[in-house]
Amino acid sequence: MLRRDALKLAAIAALATTYASAYDEKLIVNKKKMEIKDPANMTELELKHSPEIKVGAADAQGFSLVEVNIGQKGVIHPSVDNHWIYEIELLADGKKVADVSLEPTTSRGFLAARVNTKDVKILSAISRCNLHGEYSASIKL
Repeated sequence: MLRRDALKLAAIAALATTYASAYDEKLIVNKKKMEIKDPANMTELELKHSPEIKVGAADAQGFSLVEVNIGQKGVIHPSVDNHWIYEIELLADGKKVADVSLEPTTSRGFLAARVNTKDVKILSAISRCNLHGEYSASIKL
């Protein structure tokens, strides 16, 4: 039994080390919540950081494929060593239902999840850029 516990502890420690070293936390220099000044006329910076939420048709149990892409109107956020979207959250009526942590250069700002949207009124997404802060968007269902 002691050997099994030691192996479990070693596996957990290895996983924690891998997760902790995924990217240098010092590269995340802005965690401010940013506001879109004029939603009807977003700047290129705002378009690049704003989540775009798409909802597919619901299946028999009420689950829909929800896709969140960071960037709108063809303006795509970069993913390079020193500038990337490091996290995306998806919320249904204010409750977190999915999130993803992203690596620079190897992943781009995207999240997909099957969400039971049967009774959901508002879907929201939050994107976090290491340089430009946190941007959010919501849609009514």
